[in-house]
Amino acid sequence: MNWLYWIASTLLVALLLAAGAQHYRYLRTRRDVAFDRQELFHSSSVFHVVMVLALSPGQELLAALRGFVRASEAAGAKVVYAGKIAANALESSQVPAREWDAFVLAEYASREAYAASERDPGYQKARSSFTHSYALGMQRSPWLNLAIPMGLLGMRAVDIVKRSPPRYPFQPARPGQLPNEARARRAHIVEGLLANREYGSDAVVVLNFIKNGSKQQRDANSGYGREMLRLMAQMGNGPTHIGRAVTLEGDAEFDNVAIVYYPGVEYFAEMLQSEFFSGIVGGKQLGDSLSSPSVPLLPHL
Repeated sequence: MNWLYWIASTLLVALLLAAGAQHYRYLRTRRDVAFDRQELFHSSSVFHVVMVLALSPGQELLAALRGFVRASEAAGAKVVYAGKIAANALESSQVPAREWDAFVLAEYASREAYAASERDPGYQKARSSFTHSYALGMQRSPWLNLAIPMGLLGMRAVDIVKRSPPRYPFQPARPGQLPNEARARRAHIVEGLLANREYGSDAVVVLNFIKNGSKQQRDANSGYGREMLRLMAQMGNGPTHIGRAVTLEGDAEFDNVAIVYYPGVEYFAEMLQSEFFSGIVGGKQLGDSLSSPSVPLLPHL
């Protein structure tokens, strides 16, 4: 029986080492590449707020965003991420249609703490300097988010054992694989991405507000999601924040917020124009969604 004990012990140690290496890899990427300041562990009472912002005429992005970040922190927030929106990929029917320029993810000690910060004169002044803004809350579970790298590690292990063909390198989409309208929209997104190489050479962070659709839509979307997660498992990227959406203003009814890291604008543009993505994107079916790829700006603020 001793040999069984040693085999089991060796496997357990190997699994623990793999899990630790996976978490360390994703933590370093989030901190040093995506410039995301989220702590691994936080209280269940912590409340996150995503703020999307549209510049006023003549307003300079870095200066305006710097002022908003400083005002938010002075009012009690911990700013986790700030990014320039490179393209407004999907517009939500529940959020006023705007050409959003940036988004900020902030953490507050509680929902009540956020409500108090809204009354802070400095915060109000900084927010009102933008021509438009919209806030959506997120109740983020640290345990769910800690489980994501482990799930991706498991997916990668299964693909290796099954010898599944790699999803990357990408092959360009075939001519005629996309309708003209979809191809034009995707080209517009790619143009916006590639114009932001200065800040996004290594990271694209996509903000998603998600409202689930019908059962049929959810079933179709799960197939799309599995393929995307397998690609993420291969490439070492993926969701950095997933949480339950909490309406703070207006009457929007989103179910979830998902913020996802990809390894740079060149990669993201190549993915959008690939045969792989074109073959699965038809399965992406949601009741409603806002989706905005961004490039990280916190180091420049």
